[in-house]
Amino acid sequence: MKLNIKLLFLFILVTLTGFAQNKKPNIILIVADDLGYSDVSSFGGEIPTPNIDNLAENGTRFTKFYVSPMCVTSRVAIIAGLEFQAAGRNNFPKGESIAKLMRAEGYTTNLVGKNHGMDKLKIGTENDFGFDHFYGFTGGQINSFTGKGNAKWQDDGKIFSHIELPKDFYATKNFTDYAIKYMVEAIKKDKPFFSMISYNAPHSPLDAPEKNVRKFYDPENGVNVYKKGWNKLREERLERMIKMGIVAKDTKLPKLGVEIPDWDLLPETSNKHWEIQKNFEALSRSAYAGMVDNMDENIGRITAFLKDPNNDGNTKDSQLENTLIIFISDNGGCYAGLHTNRKALPWSEQNRGAGFTTNYGWAALSNTPFTSYKHGSKEGAIRSPMIMHWPKGLKLKKNSINKKMIRIWDLYPTFLELSGAKYSNEKKELQGKSILPLIKNEKFEEEKFFVSTFYRSKGIIKGDWKLVSFYDSPFELYNLKNDPTETENIRAKHQFKYKELLKAWNNYTQKHGFANNKQWNMPTGNKKRGFGFDRVKNMMVKASPEFMEDNVSINQKLSFTFQGEISFVNTKGRKIRLQKYGCSEIIWSNDLDTNSNYEGKNEIVFKDFPILEPNTHYYITWDAGWVKIKQNGKLRPIQAVKESAYAYRFRTSAN
Repeated sequence: MKLNIKLLFLFILVTLTGFAQNKKPNIILIVADDLGYSDVSSFGGEIPTPNIDNLAENGTRFTKFYVSPMCVTSRVAIIAGLEFQAAGRNNFPKGESIAKLMRAEGYTTNLVGKNHGMDKLKIGTENDFGFDHFYGFTGGQINSFTGKGNAKWQDDGKIFSHIELPKDFYATKNFTDYAIKYMVEAIKKDKPFFSMISYNAPHSPLDAPEKNVRKFYDPENGVNVYKKGWNKLREERLERMIKMGIVAKDTKLPKLGVEIPDWDLLPETSNKHWEIQKNFEALSRSAYAGMVDNMDENIGRITAFLKDPNNDGNTKDSQLENTLIIFISDNGGCYAGLHTNRKALPWSEQNRGAGFTTNYGWAALSNTPFTSYKHGSKEGAIRSPMIMHWPKGLKLKKNSINKKMIRIWDLYPTFLELSGAKYSNEKKELQGKSILPLIKNEKFEEEKFFVSTFYRSKGIIKGDWKLVSFYDSPFELYNLKNDPTETENIRAKHQFKYKELLKAWNNYTQKHGFANNKQWNMPTGNKKRGFGFDRVKNMMVKASPEFMEDNVSINQKLSFTFQGEISFVNTKGRKIRLQKYGCSEIIWSNDLDTNSNYEGKNEIVFKDFPILEPNTHYYITWDAGWVKIKQNGKLRPIQAVKESAYAYRFRTSAN
């Protein structure tokens, strides 16, 4: 009898042990917002991110992870497993939520933070998309201290205003609190969990606690990390990336575009409200770094919780070993909006204005060594850092760097396989491929095919070749194997490959129903546009020189064509002006009045515009309301143009 009891006990022990060993893994997907490819220190960045780096050191870095060029399109690709157009766009009517399928397999599921792409999501209704919990906001961006912004807040189906947030609210910490809360609930139920932690950091506006910002900007104590500027820091990043093995030794930095001023030519300070200045830019970038630093702290809180869920010093109940943690960004680093008040501080609401933002120069730094930014389709827009940590299941060497191509929609079938869930949508075939064999260090053949869709750009990768266009620019062709940073357009040399990829792009647009959509598949022209060209100000049809134009003639006369009749009524003192980088002198300015020959017309040609110097970088600024345009019977003042992300820059030709 005693022997039988012992055998029974051993049987139960083995069964329970086997069950524990075979328990499905928890899955945590951490999505940063607008974080650049090399911003974290384990990818070469100057921002120390020890907690993210710890995941890399005890896991694997993937250096060829492709995402979509925009917040919305990437989030849809994650949850639907389909490219944005293939999924039917927002709320992905042609797709099926991964959370729904995982919940059917016993997972608790939650989404915290930013939800951009599922405006119909509401917990407690048939539109929960398979999530047991959702705490956060639906929309594009928020003030991280107040929650105010382009957002609708929700707590498990309860829609509430940002004014109901706690007084000590800070978004990154708050989202982490809720993520941990939902993990605790799952652990108590002895169920695996799928948690998508969708931080809004470091998306603008750049709000960060003072202690985080002061690590990077505290001039009184000799700290000013970004004083060197984007040109020098970009070179230093590349050196570290080469040393780390993130990129090859022969990697070339692409030439900076017209949209980026030379840091060395900027004034240290300026009392001109329209000018960029070094001191304020260093503070703005330090606010960005502070947001990343704070996010890293909170990721450390998550790993600490997983290691000791009961917080009793005993790690026998650790969840860390069997939790797959993946860290990514939703798209490349972002240029942003206008200046804030220069008396403002990124941890204060006083003198705030529009809020701190980054700009093209810092975005170029974020996306080192690549070119382009969020909304584009070159590598800087669609390459993201990817770190994977899973002590129990990841069989790749610790602290290894993997260079296989992985697409954002490969996460979906990977999660399916890990959870045992089945894809049941007969109408739409998944586009991704499970990377579980790669994770297990088994044979894995990468699929070198990717499409980037957004209404400002388009691109397609097939094998080692890439076809890409911005706005209505002609397609450019690159060989990513030989030229991963897209420094040489070889379309003219490889017409066969160009036609092959163009056919593949056209086939894709036809298959997914947007071939004739002139917004998402804009016809290409013959002239290459500078990044930002499409940001021609409201009420304006045409400008010459064009916004962000290169190789402008030195004899070019400034001209504008407007959408309606123009007037200079009550515009006295409001000016338009021309300046050159590195010189505070206003080279030319004008203040037209109602006696002008252009009153009542729709076009202006400034015949007094000066002859320009060759191979020189210029910028134009104007005060709000220097001209008014008649629309719907009313005169409306034109918006201001400052030296900002939506600035008016151009560069002259060499002769």
